[in-house]
Amino acid sequence: MEHEKAESTDEKGIISKYYDGIHFPTLVPGDVKDHLNAVKNLKHRECDILLGAFPKSGTHWAFDVLYMLQTGKAEYSFDKIIALDFEPTEKFDALDSPRVLVTHFYPQHIPKYMVDEKCKIVYIYRNPKDTAVSAHLFLQRFDMVGFLGYDGEWEQYLELFTKKHVYYNSWFDHVKSWMEFKKTNPHLPILFMSYEDMKRDLRSCVQVIAEHLGSKQDPEFLDQVADKCQFSPMSKAKTADKTETAMSKDGSNPFYRKGVVGDWKNMFTVAQSEMLDKVVEDKMAGIDLNFKYTL
Repeated sequence: MEHEKAESTDEKGIISKYYDGIHFPTLVPGDVKDHLNAVKNLKHRECDILLGAFPKSGTHWAFDVLYMLQTGKAEYSFDKIIALDFEPTEKFDALDSPRVLVTHFYPQHIPKYMVDEKCKIVYIYRNPKDTAVSAHLFLQRFDMVGFLGYDGEWEQYLELFTKKHVYYNSWFDHVKSWMEFKKTNPHLPILFMSYEDMKRDLRSCVQVIAEHLGSKQDPEFLDQVADKCQFSPMSKAKTADKTETAMSKDGSNPFYRKGVVGDWKNMFTVAQSEMLDKVVEDKMAGIDLNFKYTL
């Protein structure tokens, strides 16, 4: 394990813990190898489900949908979301069941029992342009002890994003690894769900997720979940709680910003958009994944 600075043209970079060919955030506790081993050997519990996503793809939003479906109550998950990436495994042993385990890890680093016991998995993905913009602004706002963010300009961050020098290497590598994991493990119940589809018709997505989990599917309850998990009321509730606003530099909630599809147009120049289109075309060639840049 080592700390590594990923360089860009402005001589600023993202400080990471680099292990197994992957740039991990500095918030990963202790030695990355030891932490990954501990996560790999996490104790199994019936009804555990896993939520995977590349950072800034809608993780917190999707978590509340899963949390409500698992608990059977249309109530927000205040103080309930902790990620396998950033907490000692003892914290997960102490969680009440049913557990929704969250991670940005690659498939090879998830708990072993997830595969052995055929646990339900949901993977959320978002178009790379909105993901890049959201990640850049998040890094500038997020503030926690031990977190080394990035205060460079957008142009330099986009360069890092396209060259795998951001946390978890790149959107492209991450999404492809999970698609390959699903392909090579056809016996595993893995659901891919797009951020854009959730924005377009959350109620239908809630229905699909509930069916995947085998959870409560009473129409009135699913209506309540969809209503509570619309971005605006959820963002207001989580911001009013102050738990997450304490993690920002400016008192805002760093996990909820606009919650829209297509905000990338306010950051990307035409040349930058065309450049990333070419990168996507090259890196995602032959990958059957539908993602939308606008609705």
